[in-house]
Amino acid sequence: MNTPAKIFLSALLIPLTTLLHADDETASRIYQQGHQLYQEGSYYDAAGVFEKCFYETRNPVIRANSLISRMLSYRMCKLYYREFQVIEELLERYPEYVDCNALIAREFEIGKLFRDGFREPAFWIFRWIPYLEDADRTAEVYTAALNRAPYSKFAPSAHMQLAIHYDLTRETAKSLDQLRAIIEKHPASPENKYALLALANGLFVMAGKGDGDRRCIVESVELFKRFCDRYPDATEIEFARNMLEKAKDIQAAKLFEIAEFYRKNGRSEAAGRYLAQLMRDFPDSESAPEAEKILTDVSGDYLPGMPQEKPAPRMAEIKSFNIPSEPEVMLLSPAGKDSHFLLEVPDLKPGERDTGKAKGSEK
Repeated sequence: MNTPAKIFLSALLIPLTTLLHADDETASRIYQQGHQLYQEGSYYDAAGVFEKCFYETRNPVIRANSLISRMLSYRMCKLYYREFQVIEELLERYPEYVDCNALIAREFEIGKLFRDGFREPAFWIFRWIPYLEDADRTAEVYTAALNRAPYSKFAPSAHMQLAIHYDLTRETAKSLDQLRAIIEKHPASPENKYALLALANGLFVMAGKGDGDRRCIVESVELFKRFCDRYPDATEIEFARNMLEKAKDIQAAKLFEIAEFYRKNGRSEAAGRYLAQLMRDFPDSESAPEAEKILTDVSGDYLPGMPQEKPAPRMAEIKSFNIPSEPEVMLLSPAGKDSHFLLEVPDLKPGERDTGKAKGSEK
């Protein structure tokens, strides 16, 4: 074992100044065995001995020392999830014996390790088999760290990483909650800029899938506005402005739809209220010109303003199309192990597979 690792272990141990009872003496002997294994580099075996030491005594100092030593042993083994579990036990049961800030910072580090792709071996004895991996612990570790230090300097980055993690696992609601946490708790952080844009866009997408009470699209418009006002020089400003206009178009179209429902059912007064709201809040929307025409007819006291200019062009949607499948020539080796030639065999189209005939096979 290298010298720094020895110093690392010794520096964190708590001096044992109390008198030892019989059980404490047994635990101390076991602890010395674990310490010897640690010095020899047998970290996994040392962790097991330190765990045994923990259950041999009720002395809080010895127990805290055994937990600290087990934590460091797992760290040396790169068993970071087990290290995290020991850290949680230390913070929960023995906070007066450890540097809580340092341990919480370590939890954020472990969360980042898992977010970056680290996985523990599922079985230590089979750790050499690459695909026998334990589960992804990103969410569990980051969530525990954030619950203990929601306003830590590491918290904004942790929230952002959790948002990305949940987005990749298709847990959209949880992803948006993490983005909201950045906006509400860390408005001055660098992550706030991207949280604003990502949350606004996420709500816009959700509104497109169904937004009966218009809650998603209303919040999306407010967030896009806030982004444009706060970050006018951002490289994403053109995208944000275009999305803001599209979000306004959706709100205006919803008001127009409600107004049309009332108008067709003979309730012109109610229709006029919705059309007036549309013209007041979204005069530059795509629905505004038609809404103004109808409002002039249904409301006797509405005076049209200046002719509406053509709405600014919105960002064009990029559509994707599948490349049509085409029959290709397959190269198959003819029977016979001594053959050195390949034959060109026409590919069978779907309609021809039923008959067993390929186009051009009859001569």
